[in-house]
Amino acid sequence: MTFLQLIASLSPVISVMVFLVLLRLPASRAMPISLAITALAAAFIWRMDTGMLAASVVEGLLSALTPLTIIFGAVFLLNTLKYSGAMDTIRAGFTNISADARVQVIIICWLFGAFIEGSAGFGTPAAIGAPLLVLLGIPPVAAAVVALVADSASVSFGAIGLPVLFGMEQGLLQGGENMAAAQIALYGGSFTDYARFIAMHMISIDLITGTLIPLVIVSLLTGFFGRNRSFKEGLAIWPFALFAGFAFTIPAWSINYLAGPEFPSVIGALIGMAIVIPVARKGWLLPATPWFDFDKAGDNVDDSPPSSVAGQHPQFSQLAAWTPYLVMAGLLVLSRVVSPLKVWLNGFNFSWTNLLGTELKAGFATLYAPGAFFVLVCVLSFWLFGMRRLAIGQAVGTSLKSMVPTVISLGASVPMVKIFLNSGDNHANLVAMPIALADMLAASMGSVWNWVAPIVGIFGAFLSGSATFSNMMFSGLQFSVAENIGENPAIILALQGIGANAGNMMCVMNVVAAATVVGMAGREAEIIRKTMPVALAYALLAGTLGWLWGGF
Repeated sequence: MTFLQLIASLSPVISVMVFLVLLRLPASRAMPISLAITALAAAFIWRMDTGMLAASVVEGLLSALTPLTIIFGAVFLLNTLKYSGAMDTIRAGFTNISADARVQVIIICWLFGAFIEGSAGFGTPAAIGAPLLVLLGIPPVAAAVVALVADSASVSFGAIGLPVLFGMEQGLLQGGENMAAAQIALYGGSFTDYARFIAMHMISIDLITGTLIPLVIVSLLTGFFGRNRSFKEGLAIWPFALFAGFAFTIPAWSINYLAGPEFPSVIGALIGMAIVIPVARKGWLLPATPWFDFDKAGDNVDDSPPSSVAGQHPQFSQLAAWTPYLVMAGLLVLSRVVSPLKVWLNGFNFSWTNLLGTELKAGFATLYAPGAFFVLVCVLSFWLFGMRRLAIGQAVGTSLKSMVPTVISLGASVPMVKIFLNSGDNHANLVAMPIALADMLAASMGSVWNWVAPIVGIFGAFLSGSATFSNMMFSGLQFSVAENIGENPAIILALQGIGANAGNMMCVMNVVAAATVVGMAGREAEIIRKTMPVALAYALLAGTLGWLWGGF
């Protein structure tokens, strides 16, 4: 590879780094520019066939339809709960569980955050959890930091499994064919079956790494933001923290084993909350004295923890407020487990083949995609909560308006990745860009790739703000390196996914969003300085476990 070809192969990474990270353009502007630069580099340096380049853009646009419907549905449901008042009821329910701030961050950020991640993904947990912690009296920067760190293990299965089921599948497609076709044939014959196998590696590693996260977030809370700056005060509730960790990771492991990577975060978090909240109410596994001793200098935090949110008068029962999410979980399970229903729903899917005369193809899941269920549950919620026309209009309008930058960002991101992956069809007799990079990396860092793989995942998520996008961009590279160095590709892909999860803690877009919603815009660098070491430690521990276990 010449120097110019190396630059061309790195054009998606370099352009995203420059425009999104260094110049801090919003993703809705940075990603279209990055798409244009990648397309020009592919056409004039990599000499990619123009027909394949154009077809790759079309393939990307069509492939983006399914995740866009999922994201819209998730945002729509959140706004429906917000404008109906049901979210106030859910929030009030958390305020009366414990007066201990350590317990509050575990339940709200680790468990409730995992549920929101599984339902919506894309940085939503920190945007919801951080301001809720501030309402409870926790300093704003502390709220942002712990909310970001907690949103990690559950990201593997965020947005109903999108990082694995969409991100990795799209990342492994090359020239219309899946690079892992031979592996897929060994594990059931469909990518969904292979994705479950990859996800089993991810959640198995997270039985250790993920389970430690609750203990990490309470240690950060007391060590960085407590009056005494004592990590020991956080470690003091280690029995409860580890119990809460296992209360999510063990059910998540079981759900992935039984039903695949769409449900572990959603159902695992519900089971975790059902187990942990009663224990917290009883004070079991906790010290006799609740901890709520913050250094409040400069953060304007009240001196005592509020027992409830001021002025809040929930109008629904907890069961009613949670019903939409419970119905959503039930619909998802039934549609994936009951074979006749699954077949019927899949009968409404669209598929396109031979795009612009090439072998490329794309599909759009209409009724089977979770987005359809989200919309159905929202309609049912209108009736359940007796929402007035104005509130319904606000929920719909806010959701549609919030989707505009997402449509632009994802509508540019997916075609960019498709060009990157399909670049093997060129007039320069070059292999595809990710294969060329994989060959180079395998030769130079193959011996330590178990530790490099999750760092690559972090880098992708840090740049793009999305584990799904990180997996899209680098899964093909990871698979190729694994084959080159003789490693199990499923383990390397699992480490890529775990690294992408870790990148969520420190990615620019998530940090900016979390800082903004707690009123701490301008202190993003401080937040990243505290989350970055945790992200790196999380990824490197996962790499060590992947190296030790070798294969399950």
